Amino acid sequence: MDCKKTRELISALVDNEIDEKTKQEAQEHIWRCATCRNEFELEKKTKNLLRTKVKLINVPQELTQIILSQIKTLQDGYEPQVELKTESGKKVKPWVEIAFSLGVAFVVISLSLVLISVYENKMAQKEPIAKEVSGLLSHFDSISNGLAKPEILSDDPNAVITQIYLRSEFTPMIMQIPNFKIVGASFNTRHSNSGSEKCLNLIYRSGDKLIFLHQVPMQHANLHEDVKKRILKGEWIYDTAGDDSFVLWGTGELLCCAVSNLSREKLEEILKQSW
Repeated sequence: MDCKKTRELISALVDNEIDEKTKQEAQEHIWRCATCRNEFELEKKTKNLLRTKVKLINVPQELTQIILSQIKTLQDGYEPQVELKTESGKKVKPWVEIAFSLGVAFVVISLSLVLISVYENKMAQKEPIAKEVSGLLSHFDSISNGLAKPEILSDDPNAVITQIYLRSEFTPMIMQIPNFKIVGASFNTRHSNSGSEKCLNLIYRSGDKLIFLHQVPMQHANLHEDVKKRILKGEWIYDTAGDDSFVLWGTGELLCCAVSNLSREKLEEILKQSW
């Protein structure tokens, strides 16, 4: 199967709406083709985000009537339905009503701008973090879905650890994670923004739960300056992306990033117990 045909099937593949034979052919191509694999992961994350974050709500009938009434008022021309009066009983002049309406509108717009500014600032802080882990998230999903195969894979933790020490180009940190067993590892994979091939990825499993622990020497890590400052201060940066959660931290010598299909709270709890 070529790239053109695979891309036409990506949406159906994510929704599991194709036959098994075509599905297998598409998956085999995605496993070999990094471009199609990235498109598949993007489609999957987008649809997961829509399913988990976007919710339809029922609009109250009363609100619907109010909106329709306001639209009709605007179409028919401005006619105040409520007469404002002063204490002396005199009607308030139309320009006063207009000024009052403009004042309310100004307050609403000002509050909206403040909220937008806060939101944009929050997103600006998250953007460099998202860039640092985007490749790792994609690689984690590829491994968990069987689309990528690590160089080391075994049910014997001792065999895995022995191979890790033999093949790693730096001294790795092998964490003992409660109720999880180390089952594999991959090396020198160009899927992070570290700018270095000298990286190690450990794979821990407990049932259907996975923890993917990425490590790279701190001097080879090409981090965003703000992210690097936070990590060097000893901060653990937790966040979520779709159904996955992740954490960035440093040991002094190593930059570490754990990605998992555990909840953010559970991942934090387990890593703190292991540290």
